[in-house]
Amino acid sequence: MIHEMDLNRAFKYASKFIFDSEIGDMHDYETYLKEAVVGKFVESIFSGDRLFVTSDQYSSTCKFFNYEKENEKANQLLSRPISINEIKDMDSLLNAVSEKFLYSGAKVLGNSLNVTNSDNIMNCSCVENSSMLVNCRYIAYSYASRNSEYVFGATSSGDSSWTIRCFYNNRLQRCFECCASVSVQDCYFCYNIRNCHDCLFTFNTSSKNYSIANISLEKNRYFDLKKKLMQEMLVLLERDKKLNFSVLNLEGIV
Repeated sequence: MIHEMDLNRAFKYASKFIFDSEIGDMHDYETYLKEAVVGKFVESIFSGDRLFVTSDQYSSTCKFFNYEKENEKANQLLSRPISINEIKDMDSLLNAVSEKFLYSGAKVLGNSLNVTNSDNIMNCSCVENSSMLVNCRYIAYSYASRNSEYVFGATSSGDSSWTIRCFYNNRLQRCFECCASVSVQDCYFCYNIRNCHDCLFTFNTSSKNYSIANISLEKNRYFDLKKKLMQEMLVLLERDKKLNFSVLNLEGIV
């Protein structure tokens, strides 16, 4: 319960930094945020426990075990010798060997704590429903991140903080729905921008500030328009717990 409260509080902090207003509880946005996650839930062959694994491409016939709790059982199973009758021909050999194919889930490594429903986590704390993280804290519904904190619903975004639903970025701060961007602060619905701050719906540019739809504005005019647009977003988020458009697909905005 403490872990959930900590992450939920972190989500509220992040939303306050990004939207200048809290948008509610993290788990109310689960469906919206988990679109960023790569992986799936499987069951342990030993305990039947639900495990999260990094890839969603595993065959339905694959067998899994809990890396943290069931390593010894897996080692015992794998160390059982194959009988001579099981290697009399190629088909029987392949069948016998296939029985030893086990995949691990729930791998939490290094100096990690308070990690749930996650896989391939190294030196992280306060993590939920995520995979492939290194040196992170306060992360949920995210995939492939390093050296980040207060990140929710992110795919392949490193060295970032205070972000929600950002994809394939590096060095972001206080951003929402940004993609393929580097060294960006206080940006929303931006794609392929570099070294920018305070931009909305701005694309394929660099060193641009106070921009809406790639139009540079006087600073005060920018913040007046931003306030109006952000208020409209907040109304939709609080009502629907999602937006029906994304920086990855803006077709739904019109």
